[in-house]
Amino acid sequence: MSGVTNNRFYGARSWREAKPVVLHPRFFDGFRDFLDGRPFDYRGLDGWPLLDQHRYENGRELAAECRAAGIVVRWGDRTRIPSGLKQLVAGRARHRGEPRRSLRSAGRPRDCRSG
Repeated sequence: MSGVTNNRFYGARSWREAKPVVLHPRFFDGFRDFLDGRPFDYRGLDGWPLLDQHRYENGRELAAECRAAGIVVRWGDRTRIPSGLKQLVAGRARHRGEPRRSLRSAGRPRDCRSG
């Protein structure tokens, strides 16, 4: 899909908002694939709905962040979120501010005349 970005996904501002994202089946798949050392398979995502693609990428990204931070997460059942992962996601959501909306004039110079 050309021109589609993740910009309208602002991120949860509470655990209540974040929980459905973390429980999404593709989030779990992405998280587990990263931890299991599977390379990112772009062709495997072809044909998935856009939301599934985003959730899969979100899961891989969070798993990579956990590994980089030295946080060990053992997650074997998609429906049972480990407490350490829940604390990480909930803490991040609590500290997130209001979503930043793009300016309508961004990228267009004001008061510039060509000619």
